[in-house]
Amino acid sequence: MSDRPKIGLWFRYGPADHSELFHAMPPIVAALARHAEVHYYGMRTSTPLPDAIRDHAVLHALPFRVDRTRTRDKLLKTALWMLCLPIIALDCRRRGIRAVYIDETIPLSALLARVFFGPRIAITVADFFTDIYFKGPLHRLGRLLRSLDLWSWKHLPLIFTRAGATRSFLARHGLDPARVHPVYDPCDFSLYHPFSPDQREAARRRFNYGPDDMVLVHHGILHPNKGNDRIIQALADLRTDFPRLRFLLVGDGPEMTSLCRLVRTLHMEDVCTLTGWLPTPQDVCQALNAGDIGLVMRTGAESDDFHMTGALVHAMACGLPILAARLGGVSEVVVENQNGLLFNPADMGEFQLQLGRLIRDPARRARCGRTAAEDARLYFDVQRITDSTVQPLLQLAGIHATADPGVSP
Repeated sequence: MSDRPKIGLWFRYGPADHSELFHAMPPIVAALARHAEVHYYGMRTSTPLPDAIRDHAVLHALPFRVDRTRTRDKLLKTALWMLCLPIIALDCRRRGIRAVYIDETIPLSALLARVFFGPRIAITVADFFTDIYFKGPLHRLGRLLRSLDLWSWKHLPLIFTRAGATRSFLARHGLDPARVHPVYDPCDFSLYHPFSPDQREAARRRFNYGPDDMVLVHHGILHPNKGNDRIIQALADLRTDFPRLRFLLVGDGPEMTSLCRLVRTLHMEDVCTLTGWLPTPQDVCQALNAGDIGLVMRTGAESDDFHMTGALVHAMACGLPILAARLGGVSEVVVENQNGLLFNPADMGEFQLQLGRLIRDPARRARCGRTAAEDARLYFDVQRITDSTVQPLLQLAGIHATADPGVSP
């Protein structure tokens, strides 16, 4: 067994899916490995591992896989993951791991880690699953779980968030803001980038769009809190004013069936294209480049302020003007009339007004799209985000190391 200091990383989907969802994870592992032995705990995966993780981490794979395209399988495997957390925590203690980083916000995971591992726990606070899934009869249970999470987070020495708004929320609930580090979602610009005019024309042909079509595009998991039903209903009211308006919705999830039913009910089959899951990030990039306006939508629940969504990051990286719900995290990046326009997610009239402004003004769309691409390089730079994550983790583990050469401050 190595006598180097050890750091543990926990993520239920495993390292390949983790890297797809958080593009900085491979360089984070490689950077940590310069100073510590990195132990990665997660599920098995059929997706090839990134070289940086395979070469620089000791992998501890649980004996099951998750199909992220199937909601039922995700929920089942998440339950199994929670049952395994005490065993994982005890294994980390046995191996002498100094600190553990849990890069997700599964209810009770921080509490379990603290009980079975110890105090040196870092966690990412972003998705509040209790807000998304604990509705109706489960509402009180969701509130209880959220209270337990907030209590356990108060005792953590390090918390990462994906928006500055989350730090403000946690501070209002009694957490020390000095322990909270906002780190935006990173973007691999080799995967998401603007296309040339010829490539963009080919992308539009793939999705059967002509040069006169005006395509609003959104991608992500189709959760109830994404509010795509509101968007489809609002677009139905605009058919007379904008007969060439189209909606390209990329992704899948628990809302797919009801959204397809809504499209049929409103006779919007010629307007709305729901692709389901596309096989690769390159396909998603092609879909985004087939669009004219990038949509960022959530319903406006309190925890919706805590996201820098993949839809926003990737649409900006592809140089699309942004039409975004006016939410805490999103508004830290989307500046009105500079890289996009904002609307109240509860006011579809304002959504329609702002969409109309973008449709009628091609110069505004072009200007906002150029600025969005430039801002993406500023806000979502992988190197910057790697360093902003690695340095606090090394400090948590008691490892004193200077910044690596060439890493942005």
